[in-house]
Amino acid sequence: MKSKGKNVVIVGAGMAGLTAAAYLVKENYQVLLIDKNNRVGGLLSTFEKDGFFFDSGPRAFVNSGIVKPILKELDIHLEYLENIISIRVEDKQMLIDSMEKIKEYQRLLFQLYPENKTDIEKIISIISQLSEYTKVLYEFDNPNFGDVLQNKKFVFRKLIPWTFKFLHALRKFNQFNEPMEIYLKKLTNNQSLIDILTQFFFRQTPTYFALGYFYVYLDYFYPKGGTGVLASLVTERVLTGGGDIKLNTRIVEVDPSKSIVTDAEGESYQYDHLIWAADLKTLYQNLNSVHLDETLKKQLETQKVKVLSAKGAESVFILFLGVDRSSSYFLENGGSHMFFTPSKDGLGEISRTERQLLVESFDLKSKEDYLNWVEQYCRLNTYEVSIPALRDPDLAPDGQTGIMISCLFDYDIFEIIKNAGWYDEFKVKIENQIISIFSETVYKDLDQDVLFKFSSTPLSINKVSGSSEGAITGWSFESEVPVVNQLKDIPKSVLTPIPGIFQAGQWAYSPAGVPIAMLTGWYASQKIIKETK
Repeated sequence: MKSKGKNVVIVGAGMAGLTAAAYLVKENYQVLLIDKNNRVGGLLSTFEKDGFFFDSGPRAFVNSGIVKPILKELDIHLEYLENIISIRVEDKQMLIDSMEKIKEYQRLLFQLYPENKTDIEKIISIISQLSEYTKVLYEFDNPNFGDVLQNKKFVFRKLIPWTFKFLHALRKFNQFNEPMEIYLKKLTNNQSLIDILTQFFFRQTPTYFALGYFYVYLDYFYPKGGTGVLASLVTERVLTGGGDIKLNTRIVEVDPSKSIVTDAEGESYQYDHLIWAADLKTLYQNLNSVHLDETLKKQLETQKVKVLSAKGAESVFILFLGVDRSSSYFLENGGSHMFFTPSKDGLGEISRTERQLLVESFDLKSKEDYLNWVEQYCRLNTYEVSIPALRDPDLAPDGQTGIMISCLFDYDIFEIIKNAGWYDEFKVKIENQIISIFSETVYKDLDQDVLFKFSSTPLSINKVSGSSEGAITGWSFESEVPVVNQLKDIPKSVLTPIPGIFQAGQWAYSPAGVPIAMLTGWYASQKIIKETK
C-alpha cells in the first residue's frame, strides 16, 4: 500500500529520473515520472534498423563504483559484456586492458613524436600518477548504498581505509585543476602532441580528469542487448513498484508556492516533493515565483541569471552505418570500441581560432569557407568508434556489421547553417567525408560496402533530449559552471534554492555521464526519504 502524503513528481525520465523513481517506489512513495518524449531513457536508447542495432547515447558505460552497485541494490539483473578500449593514431594502435599498457602508450607516442621523447616521459609520468588516483575513486564498489554505516565490519575494514585514500586523491586532484590545454603547455611546446592527448575531451576539461582517464578505459562495460537495456530494466522496476510514467508531456510552468507543475495542455500535477531531472535552463525559464517572498525571489533571480548565462558543453556528430562486412574484419582492425585519430597533426587552429571565426563572422564567410573548414576538421579530428555486434553478435545480421562513428561538434555551427538553409547538405558533406577518411585508413575501401548511412547532429540531440546546446554531459568548462563541480560536494549537487524541489542528472553536477546521473538521482531520492522520515 502506498504511503499517504508522499507524492513525488519527477520531471525528466533519463537515467537520473528513472533511478530516483526506482528508489522512491521501493520505499512506497507515490511517484509520477513525466517526460516530453515518447519514450524513457533520454539520450540513452538502443534502436533497430534493418536488423542492425545502434546505441543513440553512450557507446558503453563506466561503472565507477556506481552503476553496478545501484543496480544490485534495486535487484536489477543486467548481463555485462566485455568492452576493451583501443587507441589508434594513424597506423599505430594499442589495446588498453591493464594499467601496464601505459608503457605501451608511451612507446606509441615515441613513434609518433620521436623529437619529443623527454616531454612524453614527463607527460606519461603525470598520466600514470593521476590514473592511480582515479583508480582510488573508482575502486570503491559499495553494494549497499543505503546501509553502509550499519555494517561495522565493512566500515572498519573497507570504508575508513578507502576514505583516507580518497581524501588524499582529492588533494592531489586539486593540484591539477587547471584546463588540460594550459597545463600541457608547461610540459611540451609540440601543439600536435597536446592535441592528440586532448582533442577528444571537452574544451578546458580539468587536467586531473583528462590525464587521469587512462584508468577509466579499464572500467567500461557493455550490456547484452545494447546500452538502452539499462533504461528499460530500471523503467520496469519503476512500473512494477507501482510508479506511473507519463510520456509526450511537456512541463511549461513550475509553481513552488502551490507545489504544482503544469503541462502544455493545461493539466496540473500536485506534488509534495519535485525532482527536476531535465534541462536546468528549462526549469528556471518556467519557474513562477510570483507568490514567493521577496528574499527568496531575489535568490532565485540570481541563480536564474547564472544558469541561463551558462552554456552546455560541446555536442557530438554521430554517423550510423550498416556495412556488408563480417564483424571479424573489424575485430582485427581496431576492435569493438576505438578512439581513432587519422592524423598525428592534430586539430590545431582548426578547432580554435578558425572555428570561432565561423561562429562569430557568418556574414563575412561563404558557404565554401564552411565546407572547406569541415573537410579539414574531419580529417584532423579524433573519432570514437563503436561496433555493438563485436560485444553482442545478436546486434547485427550474420556476416554484416553496424558501426557508429562520432566526434565532438559545436551546436552553434549547425544552428547557423540550419538558419542559412543548407543544413542537410552540410550534414551529408560530413557523412561522406568521414566515410572517405575511414575508407582510406583503418577500414580500407569501406565506402564500397556501405548498405545505408544516416546521422545525428547536435540539433538532433537538442530536439530529442531538450538539453541546451545539444550537450551530452552538461555544462561547458569555458564559462562559469552554475552547479556543483567538486567531487567532495556531490551530495549538495541535488539541492536547489526552490522550496520542495531537488535537481538531478547531467545538469546537476559537472562533468556528468550516466554514473553521475544515476548517483544524483539516488541522492535526490535519499534527501526526500530523509526529509519525510
